[in-house]
Amino acid sequence: MGGDEVRYLLDSSAWMRSALNPDTLPAAIRTFIADPDETLGLSIFSLWEVAKKHQQGKLSLPMDLSHWLKAAVPPHVQVLPLTPEIIVESTRLPEFPVNDPAYQLIVATARVHKLTLLTTDTKLKGYRHARIHYFTPVLEKEKR
Repeated sequence: MGGDEVRYLLDSSAWMRSALNPDTLPAAIRTFIADPDETLGLSIFSLWEVAKKHQQGKLSLPMDLSHWLKAAVPPHVQVLPLTPEIIVESTRLPEFPVNDPAYQLIVATARVHKLTLLTTDTKLKGYRHARIHYFTPVLEKEKR
């Protein structure tokens, strides 16, 4: 397990939780995401999503956005670019359950790179045309 081979893609929520609220991740997922020997992927689109949420006042960050983006991507996480192949794939997702470009681009990134998507999103939980590892976030009352 681990190494330079990327096998998993963090969706935006899993990445933001790991960077801002790691206690909301189940212990096994938190340990896995934090493991420096496990190379993970992250779509460049997830960085854009955070920037937009911050711009719109929907996400508070502990520091300036540009500094936070650098700090929130640890060395064992590879930011994967949008490519023409990913953009085309995002328009061809069979039976896709959500009409949202963010979901489409992130799932397309996982499919093109043959990665398993780590997500907390219930809308993607049963999507059978991509490898999805759904996990339930830890709620405040469960952390006590």
